[in-house]
Amino acid sequence: MARAGSATRGSTTPARGVIRRGAAWILAASLAFVVSCDDVAGPDGGYPRTYAVGVTDFPHDLTTEAMHQAWDVIAADCDLAVLHFDGGVPWQEALDGAPYPGGFQQSIDLKLSRLPGGHVVYLAITPINGARSGLAGFAGGAGSLPLEPPWDEYDFDEPDVVDAYTAHCRTMIETFEPDYFAYAIEANMLARYGEQHWEAFLNLAAAVYTTVKADHPGLPVFVTLQADTYHSATTEQGTAISELLFYTDMIAVSGYPFTTPLADPTLLRSDYFSALADLSPGKPFAVAETAWPAEDITDPAPQEFRIEADQETQLAYLERVIEDCDYLNGRFICWFFSRDYDRAWENYFELWPDAPTLRIWRDTGLYSGYGDPRPSLAAWHQALARPLIGSRP
Repeated sequence: MARAGSATRGSTTPARGVIRRGAAWILAASLAFVVSCDDVAGPDGGYPRTYAVGVTDFPHDLTTEAMHQAWDVIAADCDLAVLHFDGGVPWQEALDGAPYPGGFQQSIDLKLSRLPGGHVVYLAITPINGARSGLAGFAGGAGSLPLEPPWDEYDFDEPDVVDAYTAHCRTMIETFEPDYFAYAIEANMLARYGEQHWEAFLNLAAAVYTTVKADHPGLPVFVTLQADTYHSATTEQGTAISELLFYTDMIAVSGYPFTTPLADPTLLRSDYFSALADLSPGKPFAVAETAWPAEDITDPAPQEFRIEADQETQLAYLERVIEDCDYLNGRFICWFFSRDYDRAWENYFELWPDAPTLRIWRDTGLYSGYGDPRPSLAAWHQALARPLIGSRP
């Protein structure tokens, strides 16, 4: 199917790990309410890189204009387009082969219409809920909705769940034709916060991975892994991840080390990313999502997350991410937010019950809330200017 231009085509405590998930999936839910081996050519800006660089399309405000501005950034400042769906699954529609809910389909259509030609495409979907404790909710017109009978009683390996999710994976791959495909986001967190569902999830992973790989043998199919959760309990997490290695082609890592909390990125452990890469050295590595604030995290964020931060610490962390991806021959880097969502905060989120969670990630953009470029963007552009080789499978 046509891609661009065609709409047809943590901490050691459970509380911290759960709250860590808030920004991405709550924002995704609110936005739903608004309605080969080819190399990517680039300027000769230094020694080659193996990784594409990109941001998600989450906008700084809940307006159509802001949504298009987010895609403008992807077109101008990236060679990776990130399609991140973490707000539920259209379970019944996928099982029945029926049209998807209107709001969800509108989100798909918008992304399709704005995908830049020539970008590497990374598609991530997940059957796991935002708290990483159980089955994802319904993808409705207003984002993730609570599961209704009989789905609210199902575990991951219920036959209808497996069939519906496999069909959903097939539909999303056919629609977006990705270069990389994650079928579960931060899967290792489920072993911590939904341990009773872990075996059922492994059964789902085996079924989905096997089917998708049979359909698309050249497509990297994988789960993403959460670094902060791993480092908080390496023994139990190492065991859980070892069970997942059969069903992932890559070690794709999400990491927000400032939430551990850590205020100085120069004190970040030397093996923050490489420890996970070393769990399966033969598999390609990627940074599936990450960020660092450029301003202090203040009230109403929970006290344990309030740290001092500035543009210099954000720059230092981004330089560390780039350095590690150079060392590990990474395939891509996703910086989660392109621009601080001050406007969405002031107009909507500040009064929401989830405001303390959303405050944590508000100022992590490469652009400020006013749209001004930060020093980290210059480092980002320096990486982007380097010739990209071998990033596509």
